[in-house]
Amino acid sequence: MLPHWDAAYRRVHDGINYRLRSLAGGRFASLCRPASIILLLTEHCNARCVHCDIWKNRGREDSPSVEQWKTLLSDIRRWLGPAQVALSGGEALLKPWAPEMVRHGVRAGLAMEILTHGFWDDLSRIEETARARPLRITISVDGIGDTHTLIRGRERFWEKTLRTIKTLVRLRKSEDLGYAIRLKTVIMRQNLNDLASVARFAAAHGLDAFYQPVEQNYNTPEDPRWWEHSENWPDDPGRAIEAVNELIRLKSAGFPVANSPAQLDAMARYFRDPESSRVSVQGHSAHERRLHCTALTMLQIQADGGVTVCAGMPVVGNIRHAPIDEIWRNRPRWWQEGCCLTRRCSDAEKQAFQLIR
Repeated sequence: MLPHWDAAYRRVHDGINYRLRSLAGGRFASLCRPASIILLLTEHCNARCVHCDIWKNRGREDSPSVEQWKTLLSDIRRWLGPAQVALSGGEALLKPWAPEMVRHGVRAGLAMEILTHGFWDDLSRIEETARARPLRITISVDGIGDTHTLIRGRERFWEKTLRTIKTLVRLRKSEDLGYAIRLKTVIMRQNLNDLASVARFAAAHGLDAFYQPVEQNYNTPEDPRWWEHSENWPDDPGRAIEAVNELIRLKSAGFPVANSPAQLDAMARYFRDPESSRVSVQGHSAHERRLHCTALTMLQIQADGGVTVCAGMPVVGNIRHAPIDEIWRNRPRWWQEGCCLTRRCSDAEKQAFQLIR
């Protein structure tokens, strides 16, 4: 397919599958296919972020081989067409073969995205990734200058990330590579004064900015009241809400804020009352009017090859043991019985998203 037809295909594919979740009272939900596909190449990281505990993981990972990862990408293309696939972690580029994965996915006909923190002295993997022509390269940027370094927990983090960004901008222009560059910012207590600066920086360099509200630290046991004792939760929720409102104004003024208005509105509600949208924020669905079981449209492959379709439920298979489409077809039908939303959501969240009738 031509690129514009690929993009149209993905929009239609995702729209149909999101609609099938509730069409005719969910009668056709079992026909859903993945609309969100993420491959966690590693659960190790060389950052020390204050809002994430993945960097505390130690030891050798028991991961699929490079060929098994490639087979997975080829199988996804045959099964779902020119779908979008995100490579993440941990820090995906800790794997020396991550650029090769991007290249294989692109050649197979997938829209590949890779997420990185950009904290590199040696930029060879960044350059190789850029030349593999992904759809998008997303870089974690939680502020400009010292704010970013503070949050990311290692010296000169901003300087190294900035060098990565400039390298990607330069290569995109000089070699006509065409990928998008996105800055991903987690909104938390430490960076409320920097959020607008990220959007302005993105505008000045031909990038876009995507924001998400802080959640419970990744790689920690679930805590339904985590914000009550987190150093990352805003001391003054009103300041957080005003910072989000400023992003809404910037978006209206034409700045490249990639979030939809509904997503930004949902963030403001979350900072006002985290109990009423904690689980939906974790599932990136707080902007929807109703919550749906993520097992209908989410597909995530863990670093050990395990397949998850819901963050609150066990793995449903492993790509080393069965093809991905077979694992998907045989996954438990939690949306019919046993969905974790009834267990994990507070009464306030159930009421807000019509889980209580």
